[in-house]
Amino acid sequence: MVTLIGHSSNPASLTSFIRKTHLSLDGVSMARGDQLLILKNLKAYYPSKKGLVRAVDDVSLEIREGECVGLLGESGSGKTSLALAIMGLFEKIARFSAGASKDPDLRRAFDKGLPGTTDLPGVQGSVIFKGRDIMGLSQEELAAIRGRELSLIPQGLGHALNPQHSIGHQTAEPIEVHDENIRLIELKRKVLEYLGLVRLADANLRFVLDPASFSGGESQRILIAMALVSGPYMVIADEPTSALDVTVQRQIMEVLRMVQDEFDLSLLLISHDAGVVAEMADRVAIMYAGKIVEFANAADIFHEPQHPYTMGLMTSFPTIAMMQMRAGKRPRLRGIPGDPPDLTDLPKGCAFHPRCRYAIDICREEVPEYREVKPDHFIRCHRWGDIEEE
Repeated sequence: MVTLIGHSSNPASLTSFIRKTHLSLDGVSMARGDQLLILKNLKAYYPSKKGLVRAVDDVSLEIREGECVGLLGESGSGKTSLALAIMGLFEKIARFSAGASKDPDLRRAFDKGLPGTTDLPGVQGSVIFKGRDIMGLSQEELAAIRGRELSLIPQGLGHALNPQHSIGHQTAEPIEVHDENIRLIELKRKVLEYLGLVRLADANLRFVLDPASFSGGESQRILIAMALVSGPYMVIADEPTSALDVTVQRQIMEVLRMVQDEFDLSLLLISHDAGVVAEMADRVAIMYAGKIVEFANAADIFHEPQHPYTMGLMTSFPTIAMMQMRAGKRPRLRGIPGDPPDLTDLPKGCAFHPRCRYAIDICREEVPEYREVKPDHFIRCHRWGDIEEE
């Protein structure tokens, strides 16, 4: 047992102190900058009427203690599926969707696979969190981690909160799941503290209200409080500013930045908005057709992108934040031709080659290797070093 003499009794401050002094409540020492989460060759597939959807396809990356990694890509690139696979929820949700389908072939596909493919639906690979591969854990063991050490801020404000329960009850739920003996007065105090931490107005009066009483921005603050209330090491924020107006987006980003500093959290920030990622991320992973195609520090991604897809993203929606990152570069608006590929029928070779202005024969024939081309800079492209951004 560790006794912290003279330190504040505020749980938020205590959690932050523990993180920053490399102590852990469960006896595992983690120093800032150490690898907290490591993904190795992670795959997440699910069946559909058209075939097997390769939502996450051979993803490898790592997130360090206390850093923010941005995951950027177009809608449908597999970002949410990656988050669910990390949380151990992908297969459960995909199996439920297949089970709810009227097509009996989809319900059988999880057990037998789809005709014409050797790949089975589900999740494969390694998710190493705090030094152990959680892919091999039972559902009970995963439940002990999920919400307590590893939390998710889900996408979609419209259905993320239960309309039948007060926001105070829902914010308290992660604590009750992991601490059945907590006293009611302590539970209420902690709920109010975290709702106040995310700057929910009049939290002491409104915590008994149901979600319909709150705006979209307020609902997002509640979801952030729910993700933080058990003191996790890492939070995955899936499109935390989508469906919000610009002013509210700014407020939510300020809350996320504040809580990351306060708790010394590791944060995986998922977005299709490059401006949001540019403001928050230490490093950025670019995702396309279920694969990570480039992964490097934020300055390199925004100032000197190396993959043709990354180059296209940077010129597709230039924001003020991005242009500040790209100081000295003349802004030039240029879209990416074509549409993202069908994940049930990916093109041969590099999945991006039908849309790539730099594609050559090898790009159409061979899947490029994911490799480290410079220190801490990974890329999946045959033509790395052979092309320059225009």
